[in-house]
Amino acid sequence: MMAREGAAARRWSLVLEGVTAAGAVAGVQGFVSGQFEPLVAQLPFVDGPMLPAAALASCVAVPQAVALVLGLRRSPRASHAALGVGLVLTGWVLVQLPMIGWGSPVQWVFFAVGLAEVAAAGRWLGSATAGSAWRPGRRRERSLRAGPVGSPARRRSWGPARATTARAGATPR
Repeated sequence: MMAREGAAARRWSLVLEGVTAAGAVAGVQGFVSGQFEPLVAQLPFVDGPMLPAAALASCVAVPQAVALVLGLRRSPRASHAALGVGLVLTGWVLVQLPMIGWGSPVQWVFFAVGLAEVAAAGRWLGSATAGSAWRPGRRRERSLRAGPVGSPARRRSWGPARATTARAGATPR
């Protein structure tokens, strides 16, 4: 049951990351092409469209795309990346709302998407950590006392007996 919930949460995270990355890339293109000129004109501290485009690309588009790729490659860090980009997107919209205004439906949609990303990633993380505790019957890892692979300590503890330690005339076992 938990694995099925984790798989569904992973799929939702991937879909939301893909939609958000595509929307952010479209937003960057809109800023660069001048489609959002009225919006840029009302922004404080901004002279042209390049700063908002770069901020949108670096704060939303690239992190969402990276989290999407990590999820598609089934990286162990993918669920943490999904949570991070959901939080960043939610914070991005909250910082942006006072500057742009509260009437833009796109901002509210992406605020909801950010919250949905956080919820899906939290579910994904919860399902991933629920089955990770050690249980009897699981294979235990080798002790670290033997040292790293290839070290003399590892060769002594795991390798075959060396000829110098064998007694003269004794047959090997």
